[in-house]
Amino acid sequence: MSLGPIPWQLANVQGPRTAKVINNAKVVAARIKRKKNPILIVGPNITREVEGKKLIDYAIEMGKAGITIVTTAHVVKEFIKAGFNNVVSMGLSDISNRLRDPNWKGFKGEGKPELALYLGGLYYTQSQSLSALKHFSDVETISLDREYHPNADWSFPNLNPKEWKETMDELVGLLK
Repeated sequence: MSLGPIPWQLANVQGPRTAKVINNAKVVAARIKRKKNPILIVGPNITREVEGKKLIDYAIEMGKAGITIVTTAHVVKEFIKAGFNNVVSMGLSDISNRLRDPNWKGFKGEGKPELALYLGGLYYTQSQSLSALKHFSDVETISLDREYHPNADWSFPNLNPKEWKETMDELVGLLK
């Protein structure tokens, strides 16, 4: 009997409701396009490189496709250095709390985001944010990291770098 996907960090004990596994970029792109005001929450690992491409490059491409980027930690400066200024800088707990607030009107007053994507966060802190949203909000969450996040609504399985890069290349292509 299979217990489902295994969290990247085994100490991340799964509850009865765990992330559905996304195995291809078309599913992610379709979910993004269906939701109002999607946001991409990026963390300090956004400067890492996978198979010759930095995660920040994927984030910028998604930002150019109309997704609001929320930077946590110190990484806003990395976007500015890359010439991309259309970002919001906010602590992870702050954005998590705003997403839980049913009265929040979003960053530009256009309404609360219906979807929060995660990329490049620290696994253990991102897991806590995803858990809070899973239990206390109506915002759908998708982890775009190459490690399975059981507290998201949707997550990639644990992928090797090559598989993950191919999936992300396809995803940003579909969003353009």
